[in-house]
Amino acid sequence: MKFIVVVMLLAMCSNSSAQDFVKGGNYVSVGYGVDAGGLPGNFSGLGLGPVSATYERGVTDIIGIGRIGAGGGIAFSHYSYKTNSAIWLEYKTNRITPFVRATYHFEFDIEKMDVYAGVGVGVNIDSERQKSNGVSSTKALPAHLIVAGIRYYFSDFFGVYFEVGDGIANVNGGIVLSF
Repeated sequence: MKFIVVVMLLAMCSNSSAQDFVKGGNYVSVGYGVDAGGLPGNFSGLGLGPVSATYERGVTDIIGIGRIGAGGGIAFSHYSYKTNSAIWLEYKTNRITPFVRATYHFEFDIEKMDVYAGVGVGVNIDSERQKSNGVSSTKALPAHLIVAGIRYYFSDFFGVYFEVGDGIANVNGGIVLSF
């Protein structure tokens, strides 16, 4: 943990200018989000996540006013909720969502900043357990991803990101590493 803190402090204190999104560049993001629209059941309880990790690679030179990136990732959420039916039943659901996505990174020539939009698809794998009787079930449903985001780099290899969209998370933010 101390190592991660030291690396982050060094990255923020670096005087080098951050790189733009480039063909052949690799980008790893780790973040936390809120998904108000994809909650299971008639939600009235605790929700955690999604916590996500994403990998992206720059795949093209400039096309139009930007570059294309492609990659994928995984998100994890936990929900604890009660149904609003005649009989109150308490459920716990863990959701794992593997996904792929493509993004278009606009070439606005703003130093240390990367503005992008993208789409993707995935699968919501919900493992649900009914607390009162221990009944468990697992189901897989298709998931979509529509996102608009911005990255701000403190150095050539470290930055932060913020995304809004629909699908896996409505709002998501965290750190990004580029190499």
